[in-house]
Amino acid sequence: MMKTGTSVAIAAALATLLLGCSSSRDDLQLMPVTGVVTYQGEPIRDGVIRLIPAEGTEAPVRVRKIKEGAYQFTGRSAVAAGIYRVEISAYRPVDDAAPSEEGLGVDLPRVQYLPKQFNTDSQIELLEVSNTDSEVAKDFVL
Repeated sequence: MMKTGTSVAIAAALATLLLGCSSSRDDLQLMPVTGVVTYQGEPIRDGVIRLIPAEGTEAPVRVRKIKEGAYQFTGRSAVAAGIYRVEISAYRPVDDAAPSEEGLGVDLPRVQYLPKQFNTDSQIELLEVSNTDSEVAKDFVL
């Protein structure tokens, strides 16, 4: 059985740890980032955009869907100040594929079609978000 002093010390340490974690997230100022993504002059109809914090940027990775060319990092998915690597993937249905019936809906099999310089080996210009920005509008022309 633990002594009362040890129990109080452990409880105080845990409380400090929890308060430290929550206060840093509460203080994190988030800015909306929105825009349009096109590939070869056409909007990406179905895709994903990832913002990966560069070294020195203390923020979580952000991921949003691209629908009909548009993406939005808003509300709880808004972005903290810092520099981000951008990765973009785009999908199209597989030709002559039969729909799968997994899950709640019927999904068509799809394939990612962008070259790797836009995703796994991204050469897209880094995105910089400043804490003085109230909103960032950034289009990506691939």
